[in-house]
Amino acid sequence: MPNDFLLPGSAGMTAARTRTPPPERSGTVSEEVEFRAGVEPLELLLTRRRDLVKRVAVLRAVHGPFGTWDAQRKIELSRIKTLVRAQATMAKAKMNNDQVDEEAHAHPDYTAFITTAIKERAEFYRLESEIEDVDYRINRGQALLRYAASEPKG
Repeated sequence: MPNDFLLPGSAGMTAARTRTPPPERSGTVSEEVEFRAGVEPLELLLTRRRDLVKRVAVLRAVHGPFGTWDAQRKIELSRIKTLVRAQATMAKAKMNNDQVDEEAHAHPDYTAFITTAIKERAEFYRLESEIEDVDYRINRGQALLRYAASEPKG
């Protein structure tokens, strides 16, 4: 059984883990049951999950399944190729498509775009992992409550 109801990274997390005081009488029955069973309050976990989902939503749309990252990459690459062609035209230099492609892939804007995408994808995976952790805690709490409810009273 957990000794406290604080989530990792939340304000107030201390090295010495202590139980939070029981909910006031104005608390719901489910809050009292959760406290007595020693499980993290469902509302706290759901609030944490909602916050994480809000933070990961755009990253999921870009980097998740059927995400838009590849389309954005192609748009950025096309923009840079146009820029490279324009610079070559102004310099009266002849470039074939392979040379333009190589120049575009080596362009600092494209490198910055890829670097940003890598950082975003890492954040996406980290947030997804946190959401899985909260889901696990919710399921664990539900299992503990079912177990506690099925124990013979005596």
